[in-house]
Amino acid sequence: MAEDQFGEQIIPGTYIRVQAEALITAGGVSSGNIGIVGTAAQGTGATRILSDYASAKTAFGDYDAYAGGSGTLNLVRGLEILYRNGARKVYAYGLAAGASNPEYTAAFNELLKDDVNILAAPELSTSDAVSVLGLVDAAESDGKDVIAVIGSDATAAADITAQVSSNKRFILAAPGIRAYDAADEGWVDLSGTYTAAAVAGLISSLAVQTSPTNKALSGVTQLTRRFSYGEATDLVSGGVLALEDRRGIRVIRGITTQASENGPFSQITTRRITDYAKAGIRQVSSPFIGRLNNERVRKAMQGAIDGFLATMLQDEALTYYELAVTATRQDEIAGRAIVNVVLQPTFSIDYIRVTLSLQ
Repeated sequence: MAEDQFGEQIIPGTYIRVQAEALITAGGVSSGNIGIVGTAAQGTGATRILSDYASAKTAFGDYDAYAGGSGTLNLVRGLEILYRNGARKVYAYGLAAGASNPEYTAAFNELLKDDVNILAAPELSTSDAVSVLGLVDAAESDGKDVIAVIGSDATAAADITAQVSSNKRFILAAPGIRAYDAADEGWVDLSGTYTAAAVAGLISSLAVQTSPTNKALSGVTQLTRRFSYGEATDLVSGGVLALEDRRGIRVIRGITTQASENGPFSQITTRRITDYAKAGIRQVSSPFIGRLNNERVRKAMQGAIDGFLATMLQDEALTYYELAVTATRQDEIAGRAIVNVVLQPTFSIDYIRVTLSLQ
């Protein structure tokens, strides 16, 4: 007989029921796992879990020469850029050379079955990436909260801004980057689509409350072009995560494409903090499904959620929260418990205004 039930009471004795709901707590909640899809020489057709670049080469083989963008085996190139810029755990799916958009979509749907938080497809053109990675919206409806980092394959600032598709789960990065091509044994100018891999690696290395704004990309030393102040202003106000060469290659401002319309998830940190809170609350709440819908169990569930949110407050991901777990009699009959949470995410300092008073 299960511990939470009394057994058959015929023989005299002591019968004990254990009510362990108050011991339910949040386990580890991931926030920086990357899912990437691309073409490879081997290991295609299955998801590989990687922790370093050496294991990536073992799984998928070497990439071929970039050759101005005409290379056909670029998954490992993208993985190399990811790991150079801070990636740790990566779920990679290899496709055969010449894979179509539907094949990329199917591969990403496979990755979404795993614990991924950030998606990237450096080989795809910007328009194709926007189309394929639009699945992040459907994934949210299915309880899977992910963001997509897309790179711009345009070069002029106006053309890059024109590629912005306002979405609270999209990040559009520019410009292109210079990287060493091991296959070609020389430095090459990579399309801005590969900048997505560098930015994804950086974001994955940061806590959800830490903004990529003003952060340096450790694995990028040169950009394919430098924007003027006016161009950078237009890009940032247009919802582009632009890079600049200033004491290293840095992110000018860590924003999603929703910044183009001043949406509520303009800052990447707001998006990631919210997703982290959703994942944690979902993880804590799920073990209570099927348990008694009474005040004792609801109090235990509130305590478990409160413990998770208190940790976020301590880690400075939140500045304040309110929590209530309730159920009316009709809710109890319908099997519902109502959780209401008010969150105040932490925001980063993007602007410092200094007033000098001369005397």
